[in-house]
Amino acid sequence: MDKFSVMENWLSTVAYSHSNSKQTRAAYTTQFQKFLDFVEKTPEQVVKEYERSSDRKFKRIYAQYLMALIRELQALKYAPSSVNSVINVVRSFFKYNDLPLGFIPSGSNLIEFDIDKNEVLEVLRLANIRDRAFFCILTQSGLRPSTIAKLKIKDMEKILAQDTPIPCKINVRQENTKGKYSEYFSFIGEESVTYLKDYLKTKGKVLTEEDYVFSKFGKEQEKPLDAGILTHMFERIVKRLRDGKVLDFKTSRKEMDVKTKTKEHLRDHISRSDIRLYNLRKYFRKYAGQAGPDYVQYWMGHTSSLGVDLHYFSKDVELHRKIYREKAMPHLRLETATVSESQTAINELTQRLIQKDSEFESMKARLAEMESTYLQLKAVLSSHVTIQAEGVTPEQVEKLKRALRLAKEEPPREEGSQK
Repeated sequence: MDKFSVMENWLSTVAYSHSNSKQTRAAYTTQFQKFLDFVEKTPEQVVKEYERSSDRKFKRIYAQYLMALIRELQALKYAPSSVNSVINVVRSFFKYNDLPLGFIPSGSNLIEFDIDKNEVLEVLRLANIRDRAFFCILTQSGLRPSTIAKLKIKDMEKILAQDTPIPCKINVRQENTKGKYSEYFSFIGEESVTYLKDYLKTKGKVLTEEDYVFSKFGKEQEKPLDAGILTHMFERIVKRLRDGKVLDFKTSRKEMDVKTKTKEHLRDHISRSDIRLYNLRKYFRKYAGQAGPDYVQYWMGHTSSLGVDLHYFSKDVELHRKIYREKAMPHLRLETATVSESQTAINELTQRLIQKDSEFESMKARLAEMESTYLQLKAVLSSHVTIQAEGVTPEQVEKLKRALRLAKEEPPREEGSQK
């Protein structure tokens, strides 16, 4: 690679800022190529053109280029979010190379469907035993589908044991993270654990720590599951739910040749639905939000978004577990009644009330004793019995009077005012 290549230096910087993600690098390359094809120039030619031009002229020309590109992409039926992706990639290239760019209008992104709890339950109801566990884990952990597909038994906390903790910790090893940045962890609730254990029983073998959690059916059971299969299965389920009037969403169609490296022509269009597998991950981000944005981002694997704060961000598992249990799990609950924040608060309040009742009863006993003493003192002082005759000294009488005043919670009298 030419170490002074404009394109490569920019892509390397982009990949570095996104935890060295190959997917990000590939996406930026593809999107930027659309711009280069449109202006019919190379990255080096764009940079050299700026060096030969004035700021004002260069800004105006390339702003017009980009607005024309927007019109071109819209004519090709690109979704607003896809148009924005191309424009944002071009902005990144210009920013990295210190190239000025005039005003470019920002388009509105497609507002994706917000799936609710009842709709998630309908999806789980129609899914097979394996896919049900996968979808539920995605909903309650926020992990990427590709990450869940790579999990091994050793990554799931005591999943083969009878006493699997709730919430159950999922460890994402560094080699399974996006860009292989750094390992992290998330959690799942009781429904996910139950569905997963039901699925693991169907494997018909003694599972080891190195076995994949999710695998293909049949003879290829030893191989990890392709997350793309789950995407397809999810699309089939939501289509059935739409046909049954349970879900209401739109699907757009764009005419274009779809090709891969191995096949010249797959189909003549692509379809985009308002509801996709990633909507389950969006569900997690929305309903786990009570735990705080930093914890949610960490559990979802967005560790690079924490930046330098990641070094100071607590990775104490038990602290995270407590926050997930109290702040996230109650809102991610789907069916079964797991220990919720409100239930925990009720239990704590009950214990405090019991303690307060005990303290109150103790205070009542002390007050009763004080009242008895007060009545006895009052009887003694108000009686006409001669105290000396009973063998009590004047000093003792004065002590009794002071005790009586304290029982009445009255301030002591001055010596000169005493009768």
